[in-house]
Order: sequence, then structure tokens, then C-alpha cells
Amino acid sequence: MYSLPQPPYFLIAVGLLISLSSGIVFAKLIKQLVKDWSVNPSTCNIVSMRGLTLQLPYLGIASGALIFLSSSLQLFGFTNLVAYSICLPLTVATGLVVWIQLTKILDKMERSITEES
Repeated sequence: MYSLPQPPYFLIAVGLLISLSSGIVFAKLIKQLVKDWSVNPSTCNIVSMRGLTLQLPYLGIASGALIFLSSSLQLFGFTNLVAYSICLPLTVATGLVVWIQLTKILDKMERSITEES
């Protein structure tokens, strides 16, 4: 007899936890960057902060969201392949748009530092 596979409830929780924990780290890093910038704008190096230090937690948020979204789609009967092929482009596109906006904001902060000097 044919039976439906069990939905990946565990992966839903794991994806959510990955996104939340990475989001907390990312928020603290951004707050620290803004705090350092407001205290001493001339010595704050935003370009170096935009590197791997911010990218790692951001990738954690995006990968957790991918796992969470694709596992949630599997609750509705989608297969692994279909769920990930729907969610991967969606997650990558959304992540790129948000990262580009964040980069523009950081560039604006950097320009305001150089204009004041």
C-alpha cells in the first residue's frame, strides 16, 4: 500500500533556529558597527566590517530561511526537489536584494564619514 512520506517537522525547527540565531548575531554586529561609527566616525572602517564578519551571519539567516521554507512546502505534499527548486531562487533573490540595500546604506555611512573629514 502507498503511504505519504512524513513531513520534515524537525527540519522546520532547525531552519527556524538557524535563522533566529544567525539573525541575533547579525543584529548585534550591526548595532556594534553603528555604535562604533557614532562614537568615532573617522576611525570606523565600514569596508572591513562589510566582509566576512557580516556575511557569515547573513548566510546563516538565508540558509536557515531556505531550509525552513522548503521544509514548510513539504508539509503541503511537495517533494524535496520541487520544494528546494521553488525556494532556492526565491531565497537567493531576496537575500541579494536585501544585501544590496544594506551595502548601499553602509556606503552612505562611509561617504558621510569622508565628507565630514
